[in-house]
This record gives sequence, structure tokens and C-alpha cells, in this order.
Amino acid sequence: QTIILNLQQQGVCGVEIVNQVTQCLKDNKFPTVLIGIFIEQLTPFVEDFFERLVNLNYPKEHLQIFIHNTQSDHEQDVWKFVEQHGDKYQNVKVIGPEEEMLNTDARNMGLDMCRQDVVCDYYFNVDIEVVLQNRDALKLLIDQNRSILAPLVGRRKKLWSNFWGAMSVDGYYARSEDYVDIVDRRRTGVWNVPYISSVYLIHGSLLRSYLTKRDLYHSNKLDADMAFCQNIREQGIFMYVTNRHVFGHILSVENCHTGNLHNDLWQIDENQKDWEEKYIHPNWSRIIEDKILLQPCPDVYWFPIFTERGCDDIVEEMEHFGKWSSGDNQDMRIQGGYENVPTIDIHMNQVGYEKQWQKFLREYIAPLTEKVYPGYYTKAYSFLNFVVRYKPEEQPSLEPHHDASTFTLNVALNKAGVDYEGGGCRFIRYNCSIQAPRKGWALLHPGRLTHYHEGLPTTSGTRYIVVSFVDP
Repeated sequence: QTIILNLQQQGVCGVEIVNQVTQCLKDNKFPTVLIGIFIEQLTPFVEDFFERLVNLNYPKEHLQIFIHNTQSDHEQDVWKFVEQHGDKYQNVKVIGPEEEMLNTDARNMGLDMCRQDVVCDYYFNVDIEVVLQNRDALKLLIDQNRSILAPLVGRRKKLWSNFWGAMSVDGYYARSEDYVDIVDRRRTGVWNVPYISSVYLIHGSLLRSYLTKRDLYHSNKLDADMAFCQNIREQGIFMYVTNRHVFGHILSVENCHTGNLHNDLWQIDENQKDWEEKYIHPNWSRIIEDKILLQPCPDVYWFPIFTERGCDDIVEEMEHFGKWSSGDNQDMRIQGGYENVPTIDIHMNQVGYEKQWQKFLREYIAPLTEKVYPGYYTKAYSFLNFVVRYKPEEQPSLEPHHDASTFTLNVALNKAGVDYEGGGCRFIRYNCSIQAPRKGWALLHPGRLTHYHEGLPTTSGTRYIVVSFVDP
């Protein structure tokens, strides 16, 4: 049976809510919290996880960090965090993959570290796939004043979440009638539930009183989270989940790409919104309504599309791959083996990014194209997508030409005046040039017939652009 606590109050300090009083955090009276971070599987956006940890709105001198990492692919991100920020915390302890510690043992160790430390007021368990976008998450949970409390997080656009509203008679998941309303936040409050996972806050005094058992994460053949919750229930201790605030979500880790320098680029399919937040310019969604879209030349549109991080990761991925073409007309990568207007470039399919780039064109370029070229409807298919490198001593410019496309996308990937001098694009029929193109901004223009154009000389440094010939 599910016990429903539907709290109508909105967390005003001092208001009594279901026999519990929210706790106000006063200046200089922050409890000490040990944050246990668990990296138990390959996960995207690990670097971003640690950036959010650093930006958590809680004084670092009141935080201790315990990290259990079983993945060698994530060691660089872990040690980057420790080296850059570790000295700002009370202490940091890392258990790496070389120690081969089991997940259950590591979780027990984290609890015991808080249990043994009399100044540890709370233990905050956070699995690496949890995206806590609310910077005040820890303070909001402490304010709820519950012995064990989980913030509601779930998969984007799915009903999967980090709690169960009810259990079957054999101890497994059962749907509760209000589960969907709670997940969708049609009902908000603090809810007594039989199972929580992924992220939760435990009062330190509870570990030193009722939960003195050193092994809470083992129980017969149950997984670690189910065993933990069973052991808590057997002690007669309530667990709660709160959806009174929006805290964040949980990443999908089923298809975590590996093998490249910047593997998060490949997450456009599995975790598109997180990919978008990292790589798509924040003004992209407001291009039309806020009139950010510019028209520097007839039927040539200029708009922001990538963040600086997006540009940098694409460039670094290509340089890491390193197999730049020779710039000759003979090119066996393309059908027919001959390129009329060759560039020094790397094709997206050479780095295994063709499928992801096609989705980028469909999701982020096609909707805009249909607005700026009324009456034209596109599936945004491109047979040729590539990153071009211009250098004065290598290939400084590109001769006048038409593109083999209905329209062409051309995105500047680095900064004029900083990374290189010169460069740009001139549309010859209109005698119109776009010079010093902005990093992360795209040019969209017709490819054939009307927009004969040339690449202007790069006079120093290295210039990078990414080009797509769309609807050939």
C-alpha cells in the first residue's frame, strides 16, 4: 500500500508540513554533507556532471567528496575535477578502477565514511547519470527535513523515474494510481514511497542510530538499490521522494558511444536535449522571433547554430582523426573518384558521424530552411558533409564555384582575428562578401545557378568550417 502525503505548502521555513518542519539554512550554519558519487557504467556528459557539481549552490568548505569510479574511460574527467577543484572541499577520496571494488562495497563504504564521522550531518548519494540542473538541489532537500529523501528525477519524455509508488507482494515494482501524476508533476508534494534510487539524501544521525549495520546494499539476490531499500524498510524507516521543485533528469546510458575524442558529440540520438544544451547555440530557438537571423547578401542567411564548445569539439575531433585529404582532384572518397573543386578536408563518414550529422540537419536546419525559403520543403538529406581546413601554406582559399546542392550550410568553427586572419565567402554575382564570420554562426545559401561563390584567402593562422551540400 502506498502512503500518499500530498503537501500543499510550498516550503516556507517554519511551516509545519505533515508533522515535519522545514529547516532553514542560515548563513554560516550549513550542515556538513558527504557527497558519494558513483560511476558504475560508461556514461555520457561526465565532464558536465562535474561542472554542475562545482557550480552547486552550497559552500564547498562544508562538503566532502567520495568518488567510486569503475570506468577507465572516465578517469581523465575524475582527476581533472580533483586537480582543479579538490582543494576547495573539506576532503576528496577517489576509488578508481584499478582497485576493483564492487559497486555494493563502495556504496557501503560511502555510508560508513559518514557514519564514522561525527561532523557528517548528511550523506548525499548521486549516481553519475543523474543530471541535477537545479543548483539549489542540495539546500532544497535539506530544507525538507526528512531522514531519507530523494529528489524526483526521471528520463526525459518517459515515465521511468528514480522511485516506485508501490510494490508487488514479491517485492518488485508495481504501478500506483498516482505515479504518473507525480512524475508529470500534476500533483506535487513529498511522498512516502517504498523504493528510491540514483540520488537521495540521508541524515547522518540516522546512520549512527538506526542504520548502524555496515552492509545495507546486500540482500539475497537483489541489486544494490533494491537491497538498500529493503533494509531500510525492514528497519521501519520511511523513505520519501519530493517533486515540489524541478530538480533535473536521468541520462539514458544504453548506447554510450566510446572510441572517439569527444564521445558526447554522438549523443544526439540517445540524449538529444542534453546534446542540444551542450552544443546548440542558446539563441537558436529564438532566431526567427527575436530577429537574430541576418541577411548579409541576397538569399544568404546568417544565424547562430553551435556553441563555442560545439565548434571546438568538432575541430578537435577532426584533428585527432588527422587524415586530412590532399586537396587534389582525385578523391576516392566520393562517387566517381573526382572532385571538381577540391578542399583539404575530412568527411563526417570518415569519423563515423554521418548518421548523427544527418539528424542534426533534419532537427535544427530543416525547420529554419522552410521559414527563410517559403514554399520549399526539405528532408535535409546531404550526401556530402565535411570539415574544411584553410592555411596560407596549405590551401588558403577556394576558387569560384557552384555547390552540388539545392542549398548549402557553411558553419564557422573558429574565430577570425584570433585563430586566423582573412577568410570569408564572396558571392560573385552580387559582389557581396561575408568576412570575419562569427564562430558558431552558419551561412545558409542556394548552391546552384544563382550563388556562384569563392572562399576568400586565409592570410595567417588556421581557419576551419563545416559544410553540407543539402538536397543534391
